[in-house]
Amino acid sequence: MRLLALLEYAAMVIGIIAVIAGQYFGLPKGVHLGLATIGAGIALGGLEGLFTRSMPFRASDDAHEAYAGAPAMIVGLMGLLIGAALIGSAYLLSDGQWHATLQYLKARPAPFLIVAGVFLAAVGTLMMLNPQGRRGLAWLLLLYIPRSLIGLALVLAALAAIGLGAWERLDPAAFDRFVSTLPKEFRAPF
Repeated sequence: MRLLALLEYAAMVIGIIAVIAGQYFGLPKGVHLGLATIGAGIALGGLEGLFTRSMPFRASDDAHEAYAGAPAMIVGLMGLLIGAALIGSAYLLSDGQWHATLQYLKARPAPFLIVAGVFLAAVGTLMMLNPQGRRGLAWLLLLYIPRSLIGLALVLAALAAIGLGAWERLDPAAFDRFVSTLPKEFRAPF
């Protein structure tokens, strides 16, 4: 087993144990520490994917070699975003700012929309990639084309979310007017 993968998994397992123990024994700081440790393990895997350009969270050096390069960097970016979100959540919970931050994001959702858009774009791009996959007409028609179309739809939705987030950040009043014209079921998170 690779040492870096061992550290990533160990941080996540220790963090999960800390969250469970903190919840069981009524220690909120243990839950916060556990969340931060899980986030650190995931962020470490994300950094590994970005810097080494090989798939993170793999136990051996020869695993997932077909996904080296751009797919590994995309997975690394996603891991870094998730790890940073967990570390940030742990900090906000520890500092007592969690509810205030959620209320702010509910009123001004630009940061959430932009980060969600980046995450959706990464998932959509991964769906459109086919590193050294199987070949043939059946695979093309039944798997690759539908998967690529769904990936393209996700990338377009991601661009829309990023655009909405930028619009909300630059002109909040116009964004609020737009949201007020939407049917109630579409504006629930805002």
